[in-house]
Amino acid sequence: MAILFHCPWDNADAWLAALQHDLPHDEFRIWPDLDGPDGDASDIDFAFVWKLPHGVLASLPNLVGIASLGAGVDALLGDPDLPRDVPITRLVDPLMTDRMAEYVTATVLHHHLGLDVYDRQGAEKQWQRNRTTDAPDRTVALFGLGQMGERCAQRLRALGFDLVGWSRTAKEISGVHCLHGAEGFEEALAAAEIAVLLLPLTAETENLMNAAAFAAMPQGAYVINCSRGEVVVNEDLIAALDSAQPNSRQPNGGHLAGATLDAFAVEPLAPDSPLWTHPKIRITPHIAALSAAATAAPILAAQVRRARDGEAMHDVVNVDGGY
Repeated sequence: MAILFHCPWDNADAWLAALQHDLPHDEFRIWPDLDGPDGDASDIDFAFVWKLPHGVLASLPNLVGIASLGAGVDALLGDPDLPRDVPITRLVDPLMTDRMAEYVTATVLHHHLGLDVYDRQGAEKQWQRNRTTDAPDRTVALFGLGQMGERCAQRLRALGFDLVGWSRTAKEISGVHCLHGAEGFEEALAAAEIAVLLLPLTAETENLMNAAAFAAMPQGAYVINCSRGEVVVNEDLIAALDSAQPNSRQPNGGHLAGATLDAFAVEPLAPDSPLWTHPKIRITPHIAALSAAATAAPILAAQVRRARDGEAMHDVVNVDGGY
């Protein structure tokens, strides 16, 4: 049996080595080579992929499973020729979940403490203490309450923040005021002094954070996007950061006080993007929850064994739902 492998990251060799260690009896075919020394594409029964060119999976007649090498599956589901009868799994790795929670906690604290404002003041050699807000008096809204959202909630709850959560369907999480649906979305926006986006990219979430959503947030709020770039309308975000508001307490005006963006519709972010140079936007290069070969390989190997044994794989994607 053979496994198709496609990993466009700079650590692809480390991923391949880890997977080969956990599946020592399998032959790995590295895209675009679908044929092995003694076989052809029909030998491939499983695929480990990230942003594989469209149409490739449909050319593999004996696939029993497809596994994303990351938590997101929107690139896979965007393939118009995707074989819909083959189960697809997303990568759920506790290490990735912890990494996301660390990133979100650090970024929430950065904005909560006003460190972005102090960075700008420091660049101008301005010594000024600004008004502080204590964690119980700051509402953080988590948009997306999957496993990563729950872990982020645990970390932020331990720091004493007032937490609101929003998801498509109803959920219950200790210490979080959980909301859902269209009405719940509006309520969550109205409470979100710091909005953390942890949503999958679906038809419902694309462009979800637009001018209307930003206007519904409190004056001086922050946005943290750890999901997908397509969830945020960048032009509307910049307008909300720049728009002059009467009686604004923000030193640089604008309805929103700032944003941290970790995901973009096109990556790497183009050098001429206005996001790079905006004084109230901080950019990180999609690092919030990097997957790690050493911990992911055993999880992925177990998925292969389940599929080949005719057992149900874990963390199977709802193709119609988009995640």
